[in-house]
Amino acid sequence: MSNDFGYVNARVRGMSSKLLGADVFNAALAAPDFEAFTSLLSSSPYASALDEARSETSGLRAVDRALATSLRATTRSMLAFADGTPRAMIAALLRRNDLEDLKTIARALHAGRADALEGGVDAGALGGLGELRPSVLEAMAESADLPSAAQRLAVSKHPLSPAFTRAARVYASDGDLLAFEVALDRAAFAELSREAQRLGSDLFIAYVRREIDAANLRTALKLEGRPDDAEALFVPGGREVSQTLYGQIVEAGIDGLSKLGGGTFASVAQAADASEAERTIRAALDAAAKRAALRDPLGIGVVIRYLRAREAEAAKLRLLARGAYYRVPRADLERELGHA
Repeated sequence: MSNDFGYVNARVRGMSSKLLGADVFNAALAAPDFEAFTSLLSSSPYASALDEARSETSGLRAVDRALATSLRATTRSMLAFADGTPRAMIAALLRRNDLEDLKTIARALHAGRADALEGGVDAGALGGLGELRPSVLEAMAESADLPSAAQRLAVSKHPLSPAFTRAARVYASDGDLLAFEVALDRAAFAELSREAQRLGSDLFIAYVRREIDAANLRTALKLEGRPDDAEALFVPGGREVSQTLYGQIVEAGIDGLSKLGGGTFASVAQAADASEAERTIRAALDAAAKRAALRDPLGIGVVIRYLRAREAEAAKLRLLARGAYYRVPRADLERELGHA
């Protein structure tokens, strides 16, 4: 293990060289059916993970599990070769994925189903990149409702457990999933902000603030028609999306994005609808991560850039898998693929 970012980033750059190229995604786009897509995946670095997943399940669920398993192996490797401050920062970055796993479970329980394919939440396909152990995720995935899931999370003593429990109690009375998710956002970003300040990295602090800004943009777009809820659902701690700007976007909906002006999310102002806005927000975060990595080659920026690229790769493959499975028109997939 090393507490030297020079060594850690050299290892991460080596891992970056194994990211899939455009030729693979073009071939996946051209796959005539799901079998052809999985054959392509079997000749990629995901081959062993796909074989393992197929021994337990099949179809899209096997692909999802393979992508999650491969990404978990990558992040566990990063934690294994890092130590000291680099490891603490990487661990904090990965903790962000606990938030996404908890939201995924909450959305599935809210909907009464896991996805469009099969009943039950597939814990094996969840990220599992942070501190939440697979056994905890599996137990939560088997819960009947959010309060039951909260009880199972509490056993793990996870930092987000108190917030999850409080939000689940409120949800039990009002059924408001967005308010539930924002309550988790507030708790998770507050913890991440404290960790960033403790570690003393300006680049890491800037990363956290960008993520908070992105969360507030997403929430504002979802709140159109619910201005009375806006103030309570704002997450403090960002830099470019003030509460005033957030309120303007809530008030005007997609047209309110024109108020963004310059900065990280300037391109989002051109979005024509919420779907395009989400793709553009992700693209803006990707671009910011690339700039940070170039500015500080011996800091956490290289890791942030790699993790975003690795997660984007998995997201694109999930999209392409569904496109092949459901025979989605290529033009539709190409439109979504840019920043999946």
